[in-house]
Amino acid sequence: MELKLVAASPDVETVIATAMLTTCSQEGPAEIFRELKGRPEKVGKLLRGLILKHGSVIEHNRFIFLAEGSEAEMLELLLASRFIEVSRLGEGRWLLSCNARTIIELLTGHQNLPPGVREAFSEALRRAAPTLWEKVVGRGG
Repeated sequence: MELKLVAASPDVETVIATAMLTTCSQEGPAEIFRELKGRPEKVGKLLRGLILKHGSVIEHNRFIFLAEGSEAEMLELLLASRFIEVSRLGEGRWLLSCNARTIIELLTGHQNLPPGVREAFSEALRRAAPTLWEKVVGRGG
């Protein structure tokens, strides 16, 4: 199966850091986001301390892929995670959508994934959320 990242939420890591701080701050999310947007070092520090099992804060984003593969490969991927959304485009082409939580769970889990999926998800996370990607790679995912 071939996957190509076609879009990702902007500022994935800043949004995740905002979600983290929103749970323990009296400030609203918009104010927190504006403050963090100009402080990438603080975003990195927050994310390096994040426990990846706290999934709710890493759900606030979206990754969109163009996938080419068989129905059997797509079914295998859908069975690996109920949080992947797929639309058939026709002729073995699919539009696939998920969030960072789903990607991280699949990269760190022991699911059998169609060939090429693990690599494409890893590269997408590396590009859109490099600090999270480093945490996943550091865990051996």
